[in-house]
Amino acid sequence: MSGSSDLPPTRKNPFSPMAVARITDFDADPDAVDVAITTDAARQALAHLTSYLDAPPARGGRDRTGTVVAVLGDYGTGKTHLAVRLVRHARQALADPTHALYLDATAESFIELYRRFMQKLGREGVRAQVSEYYADIVADSLQSSGLTSDMLEWLGSRQLEPQEVVERLGLMESALLRKVQDTLREVTNNKDFGTALTLLLRPGFEHAVWSWLLGGTPDQVLVERGIATPIDTEVAALEAMGVFALLFGGRQRRFVLAIDELDKIFSADSRPQARTMAAFQTLLQVFAKAGACLVLCGLPDFKAVLPPAVRQRIPYTVVMSGLSQGEVREFVELAQEQVFGERQLAPFTVDTTRYLRDLARGNARNVIRLCHRVFRMADDLSRAPGHEFVVTEDMVRQAARDLFGSLSSDDIDGVVRRVLDAGGQDYLHRHLLGVAEESLVDFWVTFPEQAGGCAVLITGSLLDNADVGAVVRRISAVREAEPDAELVLLVNGVVTDGVAIQLRELLGREPLVYVDRTFAEDFKALISATGRRPGQDTDPLSALRWRMDQLAKQQSSIYGFIEHLAEHMDGVRASADRQLGAIQRQLGALAGTPGRVAEATPGRLPGEVERLFRDAVDVLEDLTQVDVMFEEAFDHAPTATQEAVHRRLRTPEFTRAASQAVIMQKAVRAFRAAVAQWYATAGEADAEERLEELCGIYDGIVEFLPLFLLDPLVQMPPWSARSGGLVAEVGQGSRRTRVHEALRNLSPRVRRAVFRSSPA
Repeated sequence: MSGSSDLPPTRKNPFSPMAVARITDFDADPDAVDVAITTDAARQALAHLTSYLDAPPARGGRDRTGTVVAVLGDYGTGKTHLAVRLVRHARQALADPTHALYLDATAESFIELYRRFMQKLGREGVRAQVSEYYADIVADSLQSSGLTSDMLEWLGSRQLEPQEVVERLGLMESALLRKVQDTLREVTNNKDFGTALTLLLRPGFEHAVWSWLLGGTPDQVLVERGIATPIDTEVAALEAMGVFALLFGGRQRRFVLAIDELDKIFSADSRPQARTMAAFQTLLQVFAKAGACLVLCGLPDFKAVLPPAVRQRIPYTVVMSGLSQGEVREFVELAQEQVFGERQLAPFTVDTTRYLRDLARGNARNVIRLCHRVFRMADDLSRAPGHEFVVTEDMVRQAARDLFGSLSSDDIDGVVRRVLDAGGQDYLHRHLLGVAEESLVDFWVTFPEQAGGCAVLITGSLLDNADVGAVVRRISAVREAEPDAELVLLVNGVVTDGVAIQLRELLGREPLVYVDRTFAEDFKALISATGRRPGQDTDPLSALRWRMDQLAKQQSSIYGFIEHLAEHMDGVRASADRQLGAIQRQLGALAGTPGRVAEATPGRLPGEVERLFRDAVDVLEDLTQVDVMFEEAFDHAPTATQEAVHRRLRTPEFTRAASQAVIMQKAVRAFRAAVAQWYATAGEADAEERLEELCGIYDGIVEFLPLFLLDPLVQMPPWSARSGGLVAEVGQGSRRTRVHEALRNLSPRVRRAVFRSSPA
């Protein structure tokens, strides 16, 4: 036979396309682990945890001292992976694995974080912990009464519950429970919790107590016992978490809690109130007092916004860094060993792993995504006659360009303009400094009372000698035309470490690589620094005059922004009215056809899972609004509306990006339908494996649909015949952020939400 049937089967790809740490239910899947290499950061964190776990009990029967560890790192550096690894390590060392928990702060508030914390602990877990205190008190009572040692042995080994011992021996239950209540009040330093937790030991009170612990309004039976305040504020939630640290960390026990993504609560954009910050500081103190270990993970921003008094309560900080060349090789070998049963570097080579690491700048997530892409490229090529199964540097370069797409030239120009306008800078766009064509700079920024200026050169990814040669020629031409000019090189893409070193020697500083989260501040600081040359004596009056001009320009820029925003809101309002009319017409048409409604929304999903899918579908619809646009076109539309439709459809960028968005939307809906169907058989033994398979299928599809291909839609306003054009929308940055938040790493977030929605 010949043809495609003669080709070898596709190899299983050992690398994840999304490269996101798997957060699973530890109890249901204790052996599921990602490939782990021990970096310097991992060694530090494990050493701090091991030191805590191995510490001997304090003298005099006091609880051991606890600790707090902060794990800081940028996106994709492996913070979550390390947090999960620490929790797994603690569970292996602890007698009770439920005393090590992982939480992610995706809810953006301590109230919701506390509720999920309680769900993780579980009602039976909390009740069992309270029962331990009860058992101690019953044992003390038996020892003082001189009763049989068999009972003490059975009680200590938990062959008998303390309630059973009390009932069999006819002990005075009320007196013993009063001692439990007094003990718990002393341990938790909280009267309400001491009372409520003791009630968990009495039949008929469990539901009322658990509802209050989850933040509900106190039941009358609790109010009668003095518990009248719900746990429904951030301060109360933090206090309650401290109570359970004391409860679980007491009695010479150890308790480990890892909280991930804390930057979603602590950030420069959303600083908590002073009372919340004070309560957080108290929580750190309580964990240390309780002999518990708290691991706090997040972007570097989260610790930076904490006041000094809070930072002092975090004795250990571990900073995640990029993977080294040796660590990348080790990861490639281990990942292939896990899938193929043999540790091997091929189809990679030492040179290609070094180059891959340089392009990814050591970022773990980007390294894994590149590995996935080039492994597939090498496998596809090897299936053709005459080609070997080997990864080449050309493949790595092509994969980097495919995966790490940059902004369009118009977008990056707009971003730079907005920063310069906001700072009131004087500048020229696309300015020719000399005769040579290479002396054309993207922006020429000038400063008062200062000769020359600052040339801003924007370039794409710098991956090979040809890229570097083109940039060097531009730099040389600028310096020939303006010898005193300052130079800022902005890379709209990726740059290898070797290229960055070459350019640093040429420019006196590293090129600025565009990163959406930090670009505005970094670029503003760089331009300000170039405008303050050492040794210059500027006339104070001239400087004051220049500053006044800057303020005037900033004010003008703000007025322009407000006018543009008002016009945009008019367009949004008109668009919303049309959408509402369309929805009403659709509901009317569907009123008598329930089958179509059921087909549109197959199955019911838990709230958080449903929200993830809804947000993803909605953000794609908001980008294109194809349905609204075509409905309006056929609804006796005036000539202006028809022309607006034609203008969009004549734009290749719109049609390509819209096609991408529609395909992605269909993929999300198909994924949702598959998950809804999965819930019908979620109780079966292989349910978790099938969910992993569904997530893998979705990841494999969207690997070919990178989000940067949607950028042409981001720069267009929502459809409205009145604006009808391709006018750049105010707030593109926030719109792009919303797209990425809804669509990036969707399957791992769905998987987490599914596990969180499962009964505790």
